Amino acid sequence: MITRVVKVASAVAILFSAACGSVNDPGDGLVCTTEARAAISLTVVDSLTGQPAAFAGLFARAVDGTYVDSASFFTSPGSGAVSTGLAYERKGTYTVTVGAAGYQNWVKTGVNVTAGECHVNGVVLTARLVR
Repeated sequence: MITRVVKVASAVAILFSAACGSVNDPGDGLVCTTEARAAISLTVVDSLTGQPAAFAGLFARAVDGTYVDSASFFTSPGSGAVSTGLAYERKGTYTVTVGAAGYQNWVKTGVNVTAGECHVNGVVLTARLVR
């Protein structure tokens, strides 16, 4: 009976892993997903309202040494939250800069992203842009 339960449990685990896009490391039984995860998850809001705004010329940049990842956005009134991921699956210590026309640049230094067993241990930031 125990053998049968183990075989059934193993079959279910394999099917579940395949359905979820996972890769199983048989060495230690760790199951890692195959999607890329952002090292930095960034949301941008207006500092006065705490809400998204119609930012013109909005950009975000993460720099670690010679490595640079950046994104630029087009937003319009009522378009909702402005969010992005930067430096996918890359550990490091970053300086993150966000800017938009009519706003001061927002800068956060020393953003430390570490490696986990399967993915990076991402950092969540909210850039509150000041006019």
